[in-house]
Amino acid sequence: MNFEEVIALRKAFNSVKERQALNRPKDFSEKKLKLISSRKSCVGNNELLAIAIEKLKKNGIKVHLAKEKQEAIDIILGELGSEKLVVKSKSNVTKEIGLTKALEEKGLTVIETDIGDRILQILDAKPSHPTGPVTHLSAKEIARGLSKYYNIPIKEDPEEIVKIVKADVVSNLGKAKIGITGANAITAEEGSIVMTHNEGNIYEVMRKEKHIVVTSIDKIYPDIESAVNMLKILSFNATGSIIPSFVEVISGVSKTADVEKKFIKGVHSPSEIVLILLDNKRSELARNGFKELLYCVGCGNCLLHCPMYNTIGNEFAKENHLGGKGIAYYSLYSDEKPEKLELCLTCGRCKENCPLDLDIPAIIKKIRSDGISSEIYYFLKSHMLWVYYQLCLRSKAI
Repeated sequence: MNFEEVIALRKAFNSVKERQALNRPKDFSEKKLKLISSRKSCVGNNELLAIAIEKLKKNGIKVHLAKEKQEAIDIILGELGSEKLVVKSKSNVTKEIGLTKALEEKGLTVIETDIGDRILQILDAKPSHPTGPVTHLSAKEIARGLSKYYNIPIKEDPEEIVKIVKADVVSNLGKAKIGITGANAITAEEGSIVMTHNEGNIYEVMRKEKHIVVTSIDKIYPDIESAVNMLKILSFNATGSIIPSFVEVISGVSKTADVEKKFIKGVHSPSEIVLILLDNKRSELARNGFKELLYCVGCGNCLLHCPMYNTIGNEFAKENHLGGKGIAYYSLYSDEKPEKLELCLTCGRCKENCPLDLDIPAIIKKIRSDGISSEIYYFLKSHMLWVYYQLCLRSKAI
């Protein structure tokens, strides 16, 4: 257990909470209700998914449906062809399928363009938050790892760290012909792909000759208005900002109608857009009583308020699936019941601070317990462990 990382994590989480207190929109409750309504009507809605796919194809976007992880990886490998360098942006779905590792095993060089994800990639570290993956790492620790990787002395200064990593990312962006991103939403009415970011790296990645988008079937929204409403809630809960720096809406390849109002495609990059929609048991979960779990928009606000996560950090996680919600989801799609499910205190703090009111404690009880007696055992065990780790953490902080 790295308690220094947990202390750094708490400090970062507190700064987000402070920004949230300052920037909370007056109509936040109304926005939440709109988001809940759209998620309930869209998740598991095969008819709406079919409409979205039809509109996307009409807009000139190539669409693949992938039933499971390996199928998605195989489709991506086919789309990459003979290319050996790929630049990509942060994406929870590509992490879910282990895309970077799979491509590297095939001899490709994959460069994460998000500063945090590139640092994680270089340091071979685990993430601590879906939108702030290196929140738990101090500048000192990052500088030490980067100095070894780049073989140059790097100061323990956040600005210098970002400058060095940015230069690395930019040099690779200039060489790559194919970019891979995730997506925050797919809109049915317009047939659009919606993405948000703060760094500007997605803008660079999507402007390669071919843009491959990897996301999941539960990211469908009825229209752009409902998607933007989600982005505002996502941004506020993830960073304390009322809107991200950038919102990209893609509704087809580059084209012009300047001459006689006739559309000519491929004027600038990208000249080809490929969308891969991953199922990976989401349809099964929606049918079998776990549809609510798929409403999640990945803001990570639950982690900011989880007592166990704020005590042991990303030890309360399974691979890239963080906290109670992440472990619950992992256990359902992988058919594995991780021991770390036992760490959930079922205190309900995640539900209280979730914009969708997801009852993660109830879901975890349903997965891990055979009845009242076993749940009492898990309740007592988790609280005893939490008290023990709290005492350890306090001794390190003194």
